Amino acid sequence: MVLHYAIGTKMKVLNKVLEIVIAVLVAVMVIGCFWQVITRFLLGNPSKYTEEFLRYVLIWVTMLGVPYAYGKEKHLSIGILTKSFQPKNNVLTKIGIEVLIIVLSVFVMIAGGWLVTMNSAGQISPAMQIPMQLYYACVPISGVLMIIYSVNRMISFVKKLKEVK
Repeated sequence: MVLHYAIGTKMKVLNKVLEIVIAVLVAVMVIGCFWQVITRFLLGNPSKYTEEFLRYVLIWVTMLGVPYAYGKEKHLSIGILTKSFQPKNNVLTKIGIEVLIIVLSVFVMIAGGWLVTMNSAGQISPAMQIPMQLYYACVPISGVLMIIYSVNRMISFVKKLKEVK
């Protein structure tokens, strides 16, 4: 019971941190879009940095938003098939999905993202001259967050499975 409370508290802190980071990034995107409109249409000389900056901030918002939405159970899911399952089979299916998500997160997002990030060493972005590793780092970070949320969800599903039996 104490462990469940400690994990729940840490997940609330993680959720809050991600909420703040995502909100700040979205606010920065709005400001960047506004600046792009001003430079393009009012000044007649569009900023060459804004478009690249907005592209990469959007990638970061997406890669941080996916685990956040997944952890809050606000992600897109299709439950037509699983609604017909018995409660025990429904929980077992959810546990299987969590295992699959962990495997994909480890091999695709963390390992693959790490390889892409390391392969981009020495490359810089065209307009802003920022190391490309900074842009690609969001993929393994997102993978780690997905694992954290998935393990948390799996713990709750295992508890439900014990209750269903």
